[in-house]
Amino acid sequence: MTDLAVLAVGLGVLPLAAILLYSLGGFVLAHREGIWGFLAGVLAFLSLGHAMAAVLVNKSLFGDTSIAIAVAFVGLLAGAGIAWSLVEGSFIRTEPNRILWVAVAFLALHSFGDGLVLGRDFVGGVVPSVQADSLTVSATVVHRFLEGCLVVVPAIWATWKARPAFALLLVSFASVLGAYIPGAVFNAYGGSLRSLVQVAIPTFLAAIEATLGLLLLVRGFLPIAAADRGSRWPWWTALGFIAISLVHFFVE
Repeated sequence: MTDLAVLAVGLGVLPLAAILLYSLGGFVLAHREGIWGFLAGVLAFLSLGHAMAAVLVNKSLFGDTSIAIAVAFVGLLAGAGIAWSLVEGSFIRTEPNRILWVAVAFLALHSFGDGLVLGRDFVGGVVPSVQADSLTVSATVVHRFLEGCLVVVPAIWATWKARPAFALLLVSFASVLGAYIPGAVFNAYGGSLRSLVQVAIPTFLAAIEATLGLLLLVRGFLPIAAADRGSRWPWWTALGFIAISLVHFFVE
């Protein structure tokens, strides 16, 4: 499984490049409406579009509607609970740090989910069905870089130095762990139970990601983008949503 290891580590490394934004820290702070608005669109797609679509699509794969609804419902509640505890809980004192830590949690969860998708292509076949042409690779690089920006921009806003912000980005290596889960499930279970677990894990995590991203969006990114009472942030949000949608057209 050397090829899987290389690809999984590659997925984990790519978001680290977002630390380069620290060389443009003044620009990031001076153009809050455009940058936060654009990233709000990216976050809206990743959480409400991509993650929630995965939950709905996977529903038909369970074979039992009640189990599918239960898994999705518990996941949605878990994501909302995690976000609420980080944003409104008492153990993180300042508003910028609260938004930053929710963004870190979102990156970790989304990275794990990316790893699950990658690992699934290495299960059950003689030759892995991973597409690796230049267009797909370029789109993946852009995709993962923007995910890193979801952490770096809040870190700059929260006045974190580059070194600790870089350490936060290391959660993107959750993709390495996620890449080996499908194979482990395939080897550990058999028959209908294996099929159920293979669908339940990504569905549950996607449901958590959906509500975690939703609260990060409405509690953090959108209010910050609109804080200067400008009129252009909705356009930037739409642009971010469209841009990450196009990226996914080439990745998936």
